[in-house]
Amino acid sequence: MGRDPLEIREDITLAGRALTDAVDGLRRRGWLPLLTLGGALAAGLLMRRRPVREVADRSRSVVDRTLQVATALAALERYRKRSGRRRAA
Repeated sequence: MGRDPLEIREDITLAGRALTDAVDGLRRRGWLPLLTLGGALAAGLLMRRRPVREVADRSRSVVDRTLQVATALAALERYRKRSGRRRAA
């Protein structure tokens, strides 16, 4: 059973909002520069003495997992929106 393109678009929009809210929260708390530095450090450690193909494969798996989590979060947000439930405190 395929998904409706409108639902997919809504999921992407909700995931984008969630990501934007998270980045704004990190920026307000002053963690954004440290997060950027940590990401650069992790990328440097991953690429050190590794074949490019292995780094690309690992990056792809991280992106796949990230998209799965973003899709799940967007689906939960859409469910809460439709059911009228509020976020947990």
